[in-house]
Amino acid sequence: MASHYRWRQQLLGSLQGQLQLATYLVVFLGFTGASSVGLLIGQRNLLANDQQLARQSIALCEDAITDLQDDPTRLEQELLFHSSPNTSLWIEDKNGDLVRPRIHQALPDAAIQTAMATNPGREPGLQRTFDIGNERLLTELVKQFPDGSRLWMAQRASSNLQALNNYLVLMIMVWGSCLAITLLSVSWVVRRVVQPLDQLNAASSQLTADTLATAKLQLGEGPIEVMQLSRTYNALLERLAQSWSQQRQFVSAVSHELRTPLTIVQGYLHRTIKRGDNLSPNQVKGLQTAEEESIRMRRLLDDLLDLSRGDSGRLAIAKEPVRLAEQLEQVADLARNTLSRPLLLELPEDPMARDAVAQADPARLRQVLLDLIENAAKYSPKDAAIRLVLRQRDGASLIDVIDQGIGIPETELYQVFERFQRGSNAPLKTGSGLGLSVVKLLVEGMGGSIEVRSSLGEGSCFTVVLPS
Repeated sequence: MASHYRWRQQLLGSLQGQLQLATYLVVFLGFTGASSVGLLIGQRNLLANDQQLARQSIALCEDAITDLQDDPTRLEQELLFHSSPNTSLWIEDKNGDLVRPRIHQALPDAAIQTAMATNPGREPGLQRTFDIGNERLLTELVKQFPDGSRLWMAQRASSNLQALNNYLVLMIMVWGSCLAITLLSVSWVVRRVVQPLDQLNAASSQLTADTLATAKLQLGEGPIEVMQLSRTYNALLERLAQSWSQQRQFVSAVSHELRTPLTIVQGYLHRTIKRGDNLSPNQVKGLQTAEEESIRMRRLLDDLLDLSRGDSGRLAIAKEPVRLAEQLEQVADLARNTLSRPLLLELPEDPMARDAVAQADPARLRQVLLDLIENAAKYSPKDAAIRLVLRQRDGASLIDVIDQGIGIPETELYQVFERFQRGSNAPLKTGSGLGLSVVKLLVEGMGGSIEVRSSLGEGSCFTVVLPS
């Protein structure tokens, strides 16, 4: 059932399939119509040709028949002379007696009686067909003479049918060969027409913000409309690349310019809170809220600045040997100062594994782990513990940040690392959607990778993999 659905989708759901199907139907109907008309015309021509030859013989012998009414022997000879293996002539006199060739038995008596029975009213010019055994015959009362006698004719249609059958077989062979050649040609032409569209689709599917400047569509040749579409597509890519470059420059400039004033504001608020002995509790609370918001805004600007530098290739990340256990202990101490929930640090019991060294940037690694811990805290219930685990696997060092939060839908696991993407089940106002994209950027900048596992309602595990 699935294969039938895929076949139907491929034939009817694609432009190539629709063009091929429509062309096949038109070609098939055209060939069938032309062949049918040709067969009909051929059949009529064969019958008309035989009838014409018979009538020519009849016209030559009509006068002789009139003159020989009183001489049955010579009349029989005249009828025999103008008959043939496929055409028989006989005379029915006014008394109902028959005068027909005796030497050349073209038709048996039963056939002649049946032929005349098809025209009981004896109407001249009336044609009828009848079957005798395996043969089909065409009979006609050709002429009625003044003395009451009548001239009859009968033709065997079997030879005509055989010729028609041979013609039909030939037409079928020619029709089938031409149809097959035409359909193959149509398929080739349709694929050639659709190929640029397939290239456009492939180029569009691989398009990213980083490849805007280089992902131009190169078509050697094609229909005018397709080539025009290619030029329009490439022009669109150029405009998008220019807009994206200007956007990155704007984000970088704004982030850099706003970072210093926000730092000054944050420092002023912090000093005011520490030294403001004459402030009321409400004033202190308001200043603390302002300080928290300024810190959040500065971190957001830092994220935007890191992303902008990463896009432009100017993100500075150092790589040096780092003892991971010491780094995790520092991160745990820093996180516990701001968390209102337990943070469990789990280091390997094996001393060699505990002393594992990885190539990383210490400051950036701490930033990554603190962001992951903060992200885990956002989506976990109050008082739910967060685990920070160090382990080894296949010569690499792994750091797990495990929470007991709401989890991530399976179909969205790898979308969470994209910019401004948040889980569909995430509460409102829980972040900007930039944190995990910055984490991925920094981890990959250190030569590592990040993995995620999650179950809805049970929690998530983000794993940072660093080379040793």
